[in-house]
Amino acid sequence: MSRTILLPTLAILAIGLIAVLVMEHLNARSILREELSKRLDREVTLSAKLIDSWLQARMIDLNTWSRQSILAEALTREEISGHSDRVAARALLANLKSGYQQYESLFLADRQGAIVAIAPPAEPASPAVHLADHPYFQQALQGTTVISDAIVSRFSHHKTFTVAAPVTAGGTVVGVLGGVIDFAMFKTLFLDDFRIKQHGYAFVADSRHQILGSSHANESDLSASRYEPVLRRIAEAHRGMFTHALADGQILTTFQHLERTDWVFVIDQSLDHTLLALNQAFQINTAGAILILVVLSAMIVFLFRRRIVQRLQDILRVTMTVRRGDFSQRITNAPGCSDEISELTESFNSMIDRLDRTVGDLNDEIRVRRQTEADLAHHQANLEKIIAIRSSELQKEIGERLKAEERLGRAEKLEMIGTLAGGVAHDLNNILSGIVSYPDLLLMKLPADSPLQPALRTIKESGEKAAAIVQDLLTLARRGVTVREPVNLNKLITNYLASPEFHLLQSHHPAMRIYTDCAPDLFNILGSPVHLAKTIMNLIANGAEAMDQGGEMHIRTENRYVDSSLRGYEKISQGDYVVLEIKDQGCGIGEEDLDKIFEPFYTSKKMGKSGTGLGMAVVWGTVKDHDGSIDCASTLGIGTTFTLYFPVTTQHQIHQLRDDEREEYQGRGEHILVVDDIGEQREIAATILTELGYRVSTVASGEEAVQMAGEQQFDLLLLDMILGEGMDGLDTYRRIIEQTPGQAAIITSGFSETDRIAEAIRLGVGQYIKKPYMISRLGMAIRNELARS
Repeated sequence: MSRTILLPTLAILAIGLIAVLVMEHLNARSILREELSKRLDREVTLSAKLIDSWLQARMIDLNTWSRQSILAEALTREEISGHSDRVAARALLANLKSGYQQYESLFLADRQGAIVAIAPPAEPASPAVHLADHPYFQQALQGTTVISDAIVSRFSHHKTFTVAAPVTAGGTVVGVLGGVIDFAMFKTLFLDDFRIKQHGYAFVADSRHQILGSSHANESDLSASRYEPVLRRIAEAHRGMFTHALADGQILTTFQHLERTDWVFVIDQSLDHTLLALNQAFQINTAGAILILVVLSAMIVFLFRRRIVQRLQDILRVTMTVRRGDFSQRITNAPGCSDEISELTESFNSMIDRLDRTVGDLNDEIRVRRQTEADLAHHQANLEKIIAIRSSELQKEIGERLKAEERLGRAEKLEMIGTLAGGVAHDLNNILSGIVSYPDLLLMKLPADSPLQPALRTIKESGEKAAAIVQDLLTLARRGVTVREPVNLNKLITNYLASPEFHLLQSHHPAMRIYTDCAPDLFNILGSPVHLAKTIMNLIANGAEAMDQGGEMHIRTENRYVDSSLRGYEKISQGDYVVLEIKDQGCGIGEEDLDKIFEPFYTSKKMGKSGTGLGMAVVWGTVKDHDGSIDCASTLGIGTTFTLYFPVTTQHQIHQLRDDEREEYQGRGEHILVVDDIGEQREIAATILTELGYRVSTVASGEEAVQMAGEQQFDLLLLDMILGEGMDGLDTYRRIIEQTPGQAAIITSGFSETDRIAEAIRLGVGQYIKKPYMISRLGMAIRNELARS
């Protein structure tokens, strides 16, 4: 009986238990590998984008520098002047090299490949370098900015690559400007972060299957012949993922080719090592299951033999005696036993009693089974509820992680645009100074009925609009807000609703109705009135354009205390806030567009409508520059509500400048020194100040300003922050106050770093004003500083 019933039952239990363990293990391996594949794909995609952006920035560097006229002159002019130009070219390259440490060296070569200038200078014993036979040099001569293959530098003996841009003169390529970048620096930026990976590494290879760098210093292993089939497979597609076998086990390879060069970024992850912990857990679980199965089998065998086999043997023994004709034997029941076998033994004495007890036992068993089934159903319902709750929590965590990744993408875009805007804003504003300031001067000199008046006003207004566009870029880059003064949002709203710009907006949307609900006791905030007014204008204009068929727009302000953090479009911390809410009844914003509305250059407007895609990005940058937060709620077909939170300030609002206060900023013969490295800017400033009644002297550098300030006394200095290759405005002011303590000064610039401006003001500079010059603003700033000093 043990062989026919007990052993097959135990075998079935063992097989079922092992099958369950194997299925669970295989399912866990599949889930873990799928999650690993997704993570590696995200890492490869993000890293490839970062490298492409960085390489594009280097190409922009070389392309911008190659337009410097002094480089073309160094390649085209000869004899004495040519020698001087080459000296100047070397000085320019040295200055660029000191400001951009990512370049190992910068060189200028003529069309024959000979080096004309290089920074840092080559050692006297260094061999002559001719670049004519290099493919990237020939491509650059065709007018294209290119990135070379990686080679070992003959000077530093390091692995390097070169970014080369054509130098043109009169539309003809006359030479090549190149920047050599040490691949060790590239490796530090993009590969060293992968050293923390426990079971993987990242590396970069080129189209020749040359390993350029790896995060785990295993370039020699990757260059071995056994890895060559993997590199060939990577070269067959732009991006992808596959599994292959190496000596140390299964490897999951994820790769993506770069856009700017023929390099490919690759991440290798060892599946065997990654899944090692799971395999160990499976082995432990299997061993534990086998141990439990052995113990249970021993207990079952013991109980089966004691409770069943032995008693059946007793029945068989008594039956055999009865068969022999001995009816004196009876089967003795074990004390306390009441089961089927006991019923069978008593059947020899009383069939009725045995039947009655059997029926009773069956009913009891049915009740117990029903109760057991009910308990199982209850436990199953609880388990399903727990699974549903956990699934909801996981979905929420995934959503929050995706939102964090989207915010990171927006921050990277803003940082890239900030780098571009910061590099050109200074020069653009210097150019715009002449367009804005000279018409202003000419309008002061021309009679009111002059036919030139309308044209000059148009030129002036166009220059001011261009300056406003540059200011939008600076605001978008979060580098344009330098003015910090107490501001009341109610006044800004009132001023805009009474402005010509708002009346023009109403004329385009006659069916729009504006309602305001502004708190009369609204607190002040600390910030820039110009930027905040632009934010209000952008939000109202966007709401008006969303209401093509007309509708109501509600503008509301209030003081609000946030006693616990709020989470809407972004997290709003606890504290006192001035809240601005603008609500329209427009078409609304779709859920797929809501997360993109603050991205630069993103617009959902139809062709032919106004909008550059910068409006909402400028709003976002302005709110962030004022340490504020923004919330957006929208429903399609119903409307959109923007809610802006600005921290409260206790400072009082200052007097705002009016253009008709000419007498207040008229000069009284004071002597002013203008310091600016650009001749047109010196001429503009001198003309304005002379017209206002000041005596004016001008110099082109900080060194000249220090010398002149030491020889004579000036009532005020008008300092440009950026002064070419020498000292900037801050360093110049430091030198001057050492010899003339308390010297009155004003800092001006088209663009400069905020911390440099703050340091100048801390040292004693009275004010900071932005170019292009406005006569009234410049005059009032000078009068205020002279009165203060």
